[in-house]
Amino acid sequence: MGQKRVLIVDDDINILRMLEFGLKKFGPEYKILTSGEITEAIQRIEKEYFDLVITDYMMPTMTGIDLARAVRKISPETQVILMTAYGTNKLRNTSESLPVDGFLNKPFTMDQFRQVVLQVSSQSNGLHLAQPELGQLALSEGLDPIEENGHQVYESLSVIQSLQKLQVNAGARAVLLLNRAGRALQVVGEINRARLDQIGDLVTTNHYGPAGLSQLLDNKNTFRASFYEGDTYNLYVCDVDSAYLLAVVFDVKLRPGVVWFYTKQAAAALSLLIG
Repeated sequence: MGQKRVLIVDDDINILRMLEFGLKKFGPEYKILTSGEITEAIQRIEKEYFDLVITDYMMPTMTGIDLARAVRKISPETQVILMTAYGTNKLRNTSESLPVDGFLNKPFTMDQFRQVVLQVSSQSNGLHLAQPELGQLALSEGLDPIEENGHQVYESLSVIQSLQKLQVNAGARAVLLLNRAGRALQVVGEINRARLDQIGDLVTTNHYGPAGLSQLLDNKNTFRASFYEGDTYNLYVCDVDSAYLLAVVFDVKLRPGVVWFYTKQAAAALSLLIG
């Protein structure tokens, strides 16, 4: 199989960075390029061949549909995937008249994003993607249903959106929502899923240990966050309403203060959702 060339188009630099990072898992068989502007993307498509163009729908000056039409004229064999959270049902109902091969509903998981790219790579005909139901969206992360506070936390779309927003804003490698027992309720990003139980257990043990120490030092004091510095990745852990933990894995090149800011913001939102 020759190298697959993919162009991702979105005016949000954080999303571009996250999606580009997510496809690096495929290795050198995939050449990933990005563009933050449709006119620039069209110019690149005129000069280079791409197997797949993935574009956001809502863009300044032109839409992703405008880009798709340009792709059809310039390079008819190129597949086009439209990412959208705006009027998806209406767009999908008229998909036969649209120059696109499939849709990605926002929010979507990185696993779903990679699955779409693999589907496109394995077939030359038009792509028709089944849109996942809410439960399937969470189950694609490989987690089992967990009852928390009388409802299944993993099925909450708002929770998934909050975690995905945190990953994008902080530029994190992975974000985990854990309960006090160390069980992963929801995960977004790149993490060794075969070791989730071990990771969750160690994160909670190391977080709540010092929290107990803080009460010995001053029974009015509570440690609400912990930070671990590594050679390649850092780990920031934040308390969510004393019942859950947010664990954020991020590259050492990123500024911890930025990660801290967005994690605190996400923790406050999650506290209202599941606290």
